[in-house]
Amino acid sequence: METKKRKSGPKISNGRLYSKRKHPRFQVDGLACHIADGNLVLDGVVGDISSGGFKMANLPQSFMADRHIYKAVLSGNGHHHPLVVIPCWSEKTANSQVETVGFRIIEASWEWTEYILNTASVLENINSFEA
Repeated sequence: METKKRKSGPKISNGRLYSKRKHPRFQVDGLACHIADGNLVLDGVVGDISSGGFKMANLPQSFMADRHIYKAVLSGNGHHHPLVVIPCWSEKTANSQVETVGFRIIEASWEWTEYILNTASVLENINSFEA
């Protein structure tokens, strides 16, 4: 009997896309991030968020994305969310001047969890109207 290997990638069920990620990601606009390693503070743009991590773009190539613990503040709409994070992955753009980095959140405030829950609720309501 021949077994077929399942293709990797996200699953689609009932017309919805499910990622293999532990925490679902949400696309966001207008969220900035300031990240510090104790010596240097860098600014970037947040592309997506979850309760367990976020993606930060427009970081200079000089950012090494080492497995170092960083302090970050995500800001937008009058809210500031301090987080302790560690890089998980990085990718350089075609011109190699900036890079995108995925961070895992090690420590977050209750306000961050509440923000994620509210974001998920709003997006779920929008998706239910589109269906």
